[in-house]
Amino acid sequence: MAKKSILYIITKSVWGGAAVYTHSLAKSMSGEFDVSIAAGGKGKFYERIKEESITYYNIVNFQRNVNIFKEFLAGFEILSLLFQVKPDIIHSNSSKAGGVVGVAGLIYKLLVGKKVKMIFTAHGWAVNEDRSKWQISLIKIFSKITSLFYDEIICVSVFDKKTALRYKLARKDKLTVIHNGIDIEKIKFLDKEEAQKKLLGHTSDLVVGTIAEWTKNKGISYLLKAVKKLDQKFEFILIGGGENPDKKEIYNYIKNNHPKNINLIEFIANAATYLKAFDVFVLPSVKEGLPYTIIEAMAAEVPVISTDVGGIPELINKETGFLIKPKKPDQIKEKIEYITKNKEKVEKITKRAREKIEKEFSIEQMIRKTKEVYN
Repeated sequence: MAKKSILYIITKSVWGGAAVYTHSLAKSMSGEFDVSIAAGGKGKFYERIKEESITYYNIVNFQRNVNIFKEFLAGFEILSLLFQVKPDIIHSNSSKAGGVVGVAGLIYKLLVGKKVKMIFTAHGWAVNEDRSKWQISLIKIFSKITSLFYDEIICVSVFDKKTALRYKLARKDKLTVIHNGIDIEKIKFLDKEEAQKKLLGHTSDLVVGTIAEWTKNKGISYLLKAVKKLDQKFEFILIGGGENPDKKEIYNYIKNNHPKNINLIEFIANAATYLKAFDVFVLPSVKEGLPYTIIEAMAAEVPVISTDVGGIPELINKETGFLIKPKKPDQIKEKIEYITKNKEKVEKITKRAREKIEKEFSIEQMIRKTKEVYN
């Protein structure tokens, strides 16, 4: 019996959360299914996919910014690709891909009369972004229309499912919660001294940092304001990811406000392996889905400070880390100081955090539950 075929589609070929998720699924499913991937461009995501010898298609007109003409052309590219690949399952990720692929998939099914399962993963609904009311209203309408095209919608957090129900973005029977998962044993964490030397060129008694795309949703500006207020001697490391659309603003802010102990790294391959360099990991997001970087930091037994947004409280609570309100630099500063002064208590917290990831956020549970949706 021939294998079922899956076509994964993501907007941009950058290495971010949605890309990590798609890469994990594609790699794990490739034995049981005939897997191929389509995305815009040939960036870091493309390079990782080629390492796995998975078929990759470049959607030339997919781009980050909204451009109706480009979206229209991308839709034709995808429709042509569907006739070429003839997938049994189409699994799209990210809001833009969800809308364009949904329309193309519907047209394809109508033209060929083939039963194709359409699946969309919501990596944090855009209705939770920090935008004006009229923009949020448009996003709600777009999200509702997008959801109509799909048979199943995977939410990476309980919060995302509640958001979909609250705003009536999709029917309840379409929504399934599947947390992101990682394979802890395959992450080769460098020890603290080695990781610090590779990132800084020397060791430090206190290193505060994060791994996140330099974009408004990640709240990087609030973290920079917080560390500026710290009294003790420290090093700060900001490792970027994806396209880092706000990097110009970040560099300008650092130039005008911060001393030499701020270390900016736009991208580093296998960034998770360097996590033990941090004495404190901070992700001050304004909007989130379920961040892989927090899952990885918890697995590395690094104390995590993060905001009470999206699915983060499903990872972080008083037993496993430190939650704060978004846009509150003073709270970030207070938690950093608490961590540095209460090392024994914090060590117990980080051990519980590691145990939580092992039990609840494994790659095995993510793959098993996703297969149930496919079947």
